[in-house]
Amino acid sequence: MLPTISVVIPVYNVENYLHRCVDSILNQTFQDFEIILVDDGSKDNSGQICDEYAQKDKRIKVIHKKNARVSAARNDGIKIAKGKYLSFIDSDDWIEPEMYQEMVYKAEELNLDFIMCDYKKKSNNYEDKRTQPIRPGYYSKEDIKNELFHCLIMFDQVEFPPTISNWVCLFNLKFLKRNNIYYDEDIHYCEDSILGSKIMYHATSFYYLKNHYYYNYFYNPASTTNTYNENKWNAYLKINEKLNIYFGKTIEYDFTRQIKINMLYFTLNTLGQLKYSGSDGKDRLNRIQEIMLHPKVTEIFADFKLPNVSWKMKVTILLIKFKLVRLYKLLVLDKRRPGTLHFTDELLNKQQ
Repeated sequence: MLPTISVVIPVYNVENYLHRCVDSILNQTFQDFEIILVDDGSKDNSGQICDEYAQKDKRIKVIHKKNARVSAARNDGIKIAKGKYLSFIDSDDWIEPEMYQEMVYKAEELNLDFIMCDYKKKSNNYEDKRTQPIRPGYYSKEDIKNELFHCLIMFDQVEFPPTISNWVCLFNLKFLKRNNIYYDEDIHYCEDSILGSKIMYHATSFYYLKNHYYYNYFYNPASTTNTYNENKWNAYLKINEKLNIYFGKTIEYDFTRQIKINMLYFTLNTLGQLKYSGSDGKDRLNRIQEIMLHPKVTEIFADFKLPNVSWKMKVTILLIKFKLVRLYKLLVLDKRRPGTLHFTDELLNKQQ
């Protein structure tokens, strides 16, 4: 008999967290699942821990492979999944015992393409409940078009869409395969963003379990999401171009502004993280100039109304628009000066 849920967990050097993650699934009140652990070339004891779990529980499968990053690992899990529904969990996170019971019940009752809950962002020192600024409950295809297409790619406040965190969702596997929805394996940052937008675009039924905080996201300041990496800019350019190819000419809705806001977010994000780069003043200035002068950044501001954001962010956007490189460095990146526009820390922390 096939399992109801396939849980795909990419695993890479997480020996200190993996037990907490897998045990939270094994302790679910809903037990009709399979767990697919994709050991993505771990160099610590993570692969051995995966094998130990598989020996103890026949519902657990293990894939050992050379490191190819999280998008490829998730796709490997999708390809062998046998469940009616699909769930992704990051290996340093964990879920509440009732998560799958509640989500499967609602998905079966309403024949959903996918369902989403909320999450708690946790570190060793704090807990922060995260929810989305959309209404709870059921959405038909018409509801999705009328209420969610305006934030399918980005909110106008320069924030990611409701589906940015794929791990708070339970997907119908046939729905994903019917629409050929997989992760882009050449994207290594913000890989959730494209997939989530595609899923919402094709969905004919969706349910939001608002204020049900079933997922626990472990916030690690040292993770790739929260640190400067010079490769991110090229990844961001690639993401935006893929969004433009996929959504730039759709008939149902004009996503042009959202694609521009997506590029604006990536520009603000990359420039803001330069203060963590460790480069000296001249190199940092050159990097700012390189980003501001990029054609994709220039394209943002053609027939572009400033988004609904704080005055500080509006000032910063104008600095980028008019390519005021030295003034940007002085006002935004120079932490020693009083009155610096420190909104960039807030922007970076809005990531999942």
